[in-house]
Amino acid sequence: MSPHDIERLTREIGERAAALVLYARQWLDAASADDAVQEALVALLGQRRPPDNPISWIYRAVRNAAIDQVRSASRRRRREQTVAFERRELFESGAETCIDAAVAEEWLERLSPELREVVVLRIWGDITFGEIALIMDLGVSTVHDRYKAALGQLRCALEQPCKTKTN
Repeated sequence: MSPHDIERLTREIGERAAALVLYARQWLDAASADDAVQEALVALLGQRRPPDNPISWIYRAVRNAAIDQVRSASRRRRREQTVAFERRELFESGAETCIDAAVAEEWLERLSPELREVVVLRIWGDITFGEIALIMDLGVSTVHDRYKAALGQLRCALEQPCKTKTN
């Protein structure tokens, strides 16, 4: 890879570092998520030529690295559960909203891993459905269906408290 390619990729990935770590945290604790992102970045920079879509490539590499780590360490799985309980809220409560952040996060965690992964990639990763399809090795329509299903489940669960507060 040319120095120009490396500089461009480093800038593009650097802008998404927090989202990549959040994505990897679906499977791993914070330290291991950082390791998975770093491993993926090293692999990306080791390519002879940059991939056609480096963002999708890096998300997929992070996903694969994270899943490999989970499969190889049952001790790490126990630690993930402890860290997941203590992690910061994904939602922020505001005076203008009737959605409680803790409740929203709880319901997000109740989604199946397949639905939650799509929501995290789309909302917090700011990834398109096409890119999510590449990352997860699925069809775009499947990704879109999962996203709609997840939002439907979240809407149903979260609207109930709102209706009670406004009545």
